[in-house]
Amino acid sequence: MLKKVIPILIVLFVIGGVLYIKYSQKSVAEPVAEQKEQINLPADSAGLKKNSNAVSQGFKRFTMDEEYFLCDIPIDWEFTKTNERKAKKGVYGLQVVGPRMDDAPTIAYVTFYLKNNIYFNGYNDFIKRNSKDIFGDKKNETDTYGPVEKIKLNGKIAYRLESEIKEYTEPETKSEKFIMLREKFYVIPSEKGFHVLHFMSSDPSYSKYLPVFEEMVYSFRGV
Repeated sequence: MLKKVIPILIVLFVIGGVLYIKYSQKSVAEPVAEQKEQINLPADSAGLKKNSNAVSQGFKRFTMDEEYFLCDIPIDWEFTKTNERKAKKGVYGLQVVGPRMDDAPTIAYVTFYLKNNIYFNGYNDFIKRNSKDIFGDKKNETDTYGPVEKIKLNGKIAYRLESEIKEYTEPETKSEKFIMLREKFYVIPSEKGFHVLHFMSSDPSYSKYLPVFEEMVYSFRGV
């Protein structure tokens, strides 16, 4: 009887060992594949500050209420912060206004939308509304909306999008005078909501002042 039992035990032992090796390897392989997908995202980190405490010349450090974010802003640009009424609606942000060119503003915004804000139902809703016109088109006779790019920004997942839109300078009159505005957005999801970094200027001044905005972007740290 004992001689019959021993071969059976040996077979069960071998089968158990094979199953252990198979499933232990699977559990290790799955996280590795997931990490590889994140690593392959394009990284917009050309200007990322190696020392996040360093403030570039001509800039100053700003920290938003409740420490929802911090970034460096240009000293020479006009600065305003969102008021208490906006905060009650779930929005905290700042606006910095640069030199005006071609009868158009040069503005950078940094905004944090809490999950319970009244304007957008999450970051996907914001991207959807700002990556196409009201009819859902990416291009029409006057406006052009670029692709939405998923990137890694300062070590976090972010979405980058650009657009060029026609804006009439005297909308309350019959004047046909207009300017072309260029915009750039970075949308950064967060556990508490999402951040938006937004730059807008006339087409001729875009390349001139975009580096100022990018300095704000690469110094940015959010919750």
